[in-house]
Amino acid sequence: MKHLIFSLLLLFFFVEVFSVLPARITRTPEISKSQYVSGLINVHSHYSDGYLAIPELAAIAREAGHQFIVFGDKTTAEARKQNFDRDLGGIDSFVELEATTQSGQLLIFFSHSSASSFSDKEISRLGYERFLGKNAETPIFVSVSHPSHVKQPWTQLERFSDGLEVVNFDSLFWRQLSDAPLGFMGMSLLYPLNQFASALRFIQPYPKDFQTWDNMNTLDMGHFGLLSSQFKPKFQSPLNNISWPSYREIFRLGSNIVFLKEPLADSHSGRKKQIYESIKKARLALVFQAIHPFHGNDFYLECPNAIYRSGDIPTPGDSNCSLVVRTPETLSYPKNIRIWRNGELEKEVVNAPSVLRLPVGRSGSYRAEVFVRPHSQFWLLIRKWVPYVFYNPIFLR
Repeated sequence: MKHLIFSLLLLFFFVEVFSVLPARITRTPEISKSQYVSGLINVHSHYSDGYLAIPELAAIAREAGHQFIVFGDKTTAEARKQNFDRDLGGIDSFVELEATTQSGQLLIFFSHSSASSFSDKEISRLGYERFLGKNAETPIFVSVSHPSHVKQPWTQLERFSDGLEVVNFDSLFWRQLSDAPLGFMGMSLLYPLNQFASALRFIQPYPKDFQTWDNMNTLDMGHFGLLSSQFKPKFQSPLNNISWPSYREIFRLGSNIVFLKEPLADSHSGRKKQIYESIKKARLALVFQAIHPFHGNDFYLECPNAIYRSGDIPTPGDSNCSLVVRTPETLSYPKNIRIWRNGELEKEVVNAPSVLRLPVGRSGSYRAEVFVRPHSQFWLLIRKWVPYVFYNPIFLR
């Protein structure tokens, strides 16, 4: 009898640990290059606190299905001097710089401007001045990095940068470890057995960062939100070359979707110009594609005379408009769609259909979130709503 009970418990354990239901789709369909590109932003290499070289990181990102990768090594743009700002075997590599300022870490997009020839110190100075509201006409633009990091949080978020990292993987790991050490330990033990289930327990963005972002766009429209792939492995063994998590898993977990206004250019510099223009104008979505590929998702404002997407400011006078949120027909998880206006929850639909329409009549900054609910076989290990897609706002004046 004891052996039978033990066998049943062991079976229960394995079924629960190795199950995530419903089954997911991992293959990304082929898409038109005129629609969007997927990319990683603020990746650190061995030039600062990363542990792999740029060519290897670019290859891993390409294998994960991304079209570009933005490196933001701390206090240095050495990778640019080493000619890594170029096409690296079929993926666009862009080299920027993450500056350490008196207020916090600041990701500076400078390589598309005349500042590309400046020293690291001068780039850091110009970026911080941009954040402080000086040199408003400069073509460089900046994003606050990990605004609520448990060890080094930002101190001047009453000033508005061009953008904000609303999701930063390194910050998420530290927050999980700080706020829920037992849960973090369980996630660590689960990781070798079921990496996908471990990721589902991990991706819980910090609400305060979204509140900060919403406040920025309520008072002054046009600030983009990013997903940062910056992270440092929390467990690493030099003896057997094992790290947790690895770049390969982080790069497959989530990314930035950049919406294009025209077909992608043929040259590296042309593509950088297009992608950076879209980032600066908040034509973005953040997706956790480990759950499901992005293809088939959409969020737009449908008006009688035009359709507007993230980052757009509709023509004054447009009326009888509706917000539309589309999710893939192949997405088998239950869906929870939330529409936010000026940081306030406007509408929440649990078990939403694949096409959701919401009439709008008031001005404001509207953005959409899509959550899904996977579960383990017996609903013990996983039974929560987890984020799938966050859209940058559509701005109605």
